[in-house]
Amino acid sequence: ELMKRECVGAQGEITIFRIGALPDGLIPANIGRAAKGAIISHSESGHHHVLTGSADVLERPRAPAGMQVLYAILDEPQSLIQDAVNAHDTHDLPPGIYEFRIAREFDPFAEQARRVAD
Repeated sequence: ELMKRECVGAQGEITIFRIGALPDGLIPANIGRAAKGAIISHSESGHHHVLTGSADVLERPRAPAGMQVLYAILDEPQSLIQDAVNAHDTHDLPPGIYEFRIAREFDPFAEQARRVAD
């Protein structure tokens, strides 16, 4: 049975989905924290995408090439913000389970994936 999945928005290189349940096999995400919350995606300009609040963020260990996939269970309303003066729109997220897909650019010459620059 397919898990219920609803796209609730995008912010820069991040696409946000509300999902019905966490998939199996997730690991704690190795992400930083900012004063305002968990850093979902680092920006090369230093204006990070931050999930406000204290939710634990999990990661899919074998994400598709060129992508990072993170998950969070929100027990209370939170927001995905960009910490910048001219920021992307804020996304207010009601309680629920969320998947964040972070796209990366692929540089065949460097043979490495890097985050899509904001």
